[in-house]
Amino acid sequence: MAEPRTASHGERALPAAPTWAASGWRDVLVHREICRSTPLEVITENLSALYYPARVQRLSRDTEVETSILNAVRLDNVTVGLLRFGTEVVVDPGALGSYHVNVPLAGWVVSECGPRSAVATTERAAVFTPREHTVLPRWSSDAAQICIKISKSAMEDSLEALLGHPVASDIRFDLALDLTTPAAASWLGVLRLLLEEVDRPDGLLSRSVTHREHLEKMLVDGLLHLQAHDYLEELLEPQPPARPRTVKRVVELIEAHPEANYTLADLARTAGVGARRLQSAFQETLHTTPSGYLRKVKLERARQDLLTGEGTVIEIAYRWGFNHPGRFSSLYRRTFGESPSVTARRGQGSAR
Repeated sequence: MAEPRTASHGERALPAAPTWAASGWRDVLVHREICRSTPLEVITENLSALYYPARVQRLSRDTEVETSILNAVRLDNVTVGLLRFGTEVVVDPGALGSYHVNVPLAGWVVSECGPRSAVATTERAAVFTPREHTVLPRWSSDAAQICIKISKSAMEDSLEALLGHPVASDIRFDLALDLTTPAAASWLGVLRLLLEEVDRPDGLLSRSVTHREHLEKMLVDGLLHLQAHDYLEELLEPQPPARPRTVKRVVELIEAHPEANYTLADLARTAGVGARRLQSAFQETLHTTPSGYLRKVKLERARQDLLTGEGTVIEIAYRWGFNHPGRFSSLYRRTFGESPSVTARRGQGSAR
């Protein structure tokens, strides 16, 4: 066997493909099992209910069917699952109506979207657009894929928020996504984190809508910055500086209603610019981010209430939009050098 080629002087060695081991699919979403080792008709029925109505047909009846499995969970804007048929099949869902990514953990899958074709492997994912006909004419018997369905509105709203202007009805992605790049490794890290969190019994995702929304947004925004599409060049180009009044509008909103948990997209809409341009303007003007400024104002208002005895620590935390008292205490201590309870006691002492 030939030894792997190493980078010569002056070259940067590419990282190994950031993929799961071939058997790693067995550990994915084990607490989200939909069906296992069932007839093809059963797994097809569940697949159609969770993702898209699809025609699934075995290509060879001479081979023994190995373990088939569908583990999946539907979130707000993303459906994520592990799919393995255990036999060679063709899958034809037609036009999907959503954006979709298949990330193979084992085997290979011939993937077609409109006139384009690619073979998805552990080093190459496939990205599909909503209105073009999608078909997987050969899904190898050993193939197991992470299947990610992203709602059309979530993808396009995210891109519009980043750019600061409307986009066309469909974002046309390149089909083949190289998984061996450092940027892809970062995105796969987000995907792995999402898979682990949705599969963790009684984890934060079951308690916090904000945590769930944050992970979904990281996955969607990451894909928009990673994979080639109609707007990628515009998305990555340097942003011109925003005018001071852009920052002023957002500061006025935050100062007036800091109790709200604004997203970056909310603040960008208020400013009338894209999210990246707003972030750049805040860094240049206030040397912080919009979310950092919002957090600072929330903490200052909470401190005022603690000093004047306007409720318990937990009541004050919730009043100013901190939904996790433990995280509030940690942020507060880091900002003011003391815990909220110490501030509250000091306020009570000065009131006597």
